[in-house]
Amino acid sequence: MTEIVVFPGIGYECNSYLILDEKTVLIDTGTGSRPVLKQKVEEQIEKIDLIINTHAHLDHVGGNRHFTCEIAIGRLDRVALESGGLYGTGEMFGKNASSKVDRELSEGDKIDCGEIVLEVLHTPGHTPGGICLLSNTGHLFTGDTVFSGGSFGRVDLPGGSAADLGKSLERLKNLDFEFMMPGHTEPVKDGKSHLESAITLFGEYYERA
Repeated sequence: MTEIVVFPGIGYECNSYLILDEKTVLIDTGTGSRPVLKQKVEEQIEKIDLIINTHAHLDHVGGNRHFTCEIAIGRLDRVALESGGLYGTGEMFGKNASSKVDRELSEGDKIDCGEIVLEVLHTPGHTPGGICLLSNTGHLFTGDTVFSGGSFGRVDLPGGSAADLGKSLERLKNLDFEFMMPGHTEPVKDGKSHLESAITLFGEYYERA
């Protein structure tokens, strides 16, 4: 049975999403500080086929090392992940977590899981190679581009760009989706209203700044 399993993040840990389909895909893996995610995944499936990292920050890629599978990330974040630089977040968390990238993802790429197909959207701003994933089931996996509750990802770390993030938020509002599946905060059903709130807040915040 096709299913999307949500593993909520706690503290600095990001949310992780497991797509159970003909191909099993795990979106983001947390800091890797605890093996609990691997244990929870193994309760659902014996192995996964692919990890997709929405961007190269430690709280989204540190758990890659707990799994043996292909790893994919946005093309412009590949160097940050393979070098372990992670735009300064490795040092911030006191960890060195690099991963070998098997597949670079670019705008418009499709990841066919079976019934679920994911389309790659390049959404820079939080990092240069950050991506969102739009599914044919109405789910938008947003990484740290935008969060439920009407907030958005920070841009003050190396590689961040407020100008790019503003453009990324604007392009998302033209998409056809129902469920927002963010990297942090709760997944929500009325995703577009949360996105609209984030766009409003972004404009107010950076106009004041």
